Amino acid sequence: MIKHRGLISFLLILFCCSANSNEFNGLLQVGLSYSDTDKPWLVSWLRNGTGVTRFDSENDGLDINLLALEYTTDFSDSTSIQLSGIYYPDGEERFGITEAFVDINPIAEGWKNSGRIGLFYPSFSFENPDTAWNSPYTYSFSAINTWVAEELRILGGEWSLTRPGKAFRSPHTFKFVASLYTANDPIGTILSWRGWGLSQRQTFWGERVEFADYPSLDTVLSFQPPWVEPFEEIDDNIGYYVGTHWRYKTNSELRVYFYDNNADETERISPQGQYAWETNFVSIAWQYRFNKHTRILTQYMNGETVMGWSETGDDYVVQAPFNAFYLLASHKQGEHRFSIRYDKFKVEDEDAYPLSDPNNSDGDAWTINWRYNLTAQTQFGIESLWVDSTNQSRTLWNWPAREKQHQMQAILQYRF
Repeated sequence: MIKHRGLISFLLILFCCSANSNEFNGLLQVGLSYSDTDKPWLVSWLRNGTGVTRFDSENDGLDINLLALEYTTDFSDSTSIQLSGIYYPDGEERFGITEAFVDINPIAEGWKNSGRIGLFYPSFSFENPDTAWNSPYTYSFSAINTWVAEELRILGGEWSLTRPGKAFRSPHTFKFVASLYTANDPIGTILSWRGWGLSQRQTFWGERVEFADYPSLDTVLSFQPPWVEPFEEIDDNIGYYVGTHWRYKTNSELRVYFYDNNADETERISPQGQYAWETNFVSIAWQYRFNKHTRILTQYMNGETVMGWSETGDDYVVQAPFNAFYLLASHKQGEHRFSIRYDKFKVEDEDAYPLSDPNNSDGDAWTINWRYNLTAQTQFGIESLWVDSTNQSRTLWNWPAREKQHQMQAILQYRF
């Protein structure tokens, strides 16, 4: 009962905020979930396990999957504010803010300047265009965007310059993006120890994310607790990202980004033990629309995260190159939408403690999703997710490194 009091307060706050709003959108998902996981160590990382899916045998059944709320109001013809909040029945916190920013979009006939200031997601991907950064294709995000939802958020500003093709009588539209931000120093923590996961759980601003209490956290990494607060500023360095978009007509769009949080990997908060992780990566995403019914989405990410110096001072405590890829195809026929996605992901271990703190992990996953529109606002869907993951950190308890997990969900969704 207590966990639902926060939900009620959250609803009342947003109801009051939306009373005079220009636009208020909501997404409610009530779901029945099933997981074939019966090994105690494979419970979800949300419950301090080593599993890589959101649901497991301890929390399957009927529950609210999510309640997402998005409020937008216009200050002028060129300026608006957007606030997004979500309720989940699981995780360290039950509700919170995921995005809150001012969008500046001046009217222009040729080259176009625009920007955002506040808390927001970068536009790396095409997978999450729905209300409050959710996906219209699958209930479980790709491994890439699961990690982005967990550990990455921008608190800062973004500026973009667009050359609209239509304004120049060209089929090509180009966009350049640059951002400066703060408060994302611990990014890489979850990825290094748990590895990649597949979920739709977004971390709230100020939320703590738990993971398994690995034996290495009691020995060579005793300074690090089995949790992370990913949106912390530790070293006062400014991070940045730059990107470019290329769109051809309305059929094809390519996005390429480079992200670097510019963290000092030797800095940490005492006594909590939260380190700054120097994390950078390249993200390449592409969407192609064959027609208004059928499209493919794909994304590739390659980077590295490092943290701390070893006792000898000549190697990192954690050095973990990582990469991931997904390919998603989606087809809409009448009131039906069919989507299928393949994920491939990997984390390597190149630091000073490969035996006492193994970070190697890899795997792949298949996701199949079917949705049917019952009405303009109501939708029913079924999703099946198969994950085959190998995480060497499981062997610290003498458990098998490789495990297979199968998760199914039946979701009734209401849009308002």
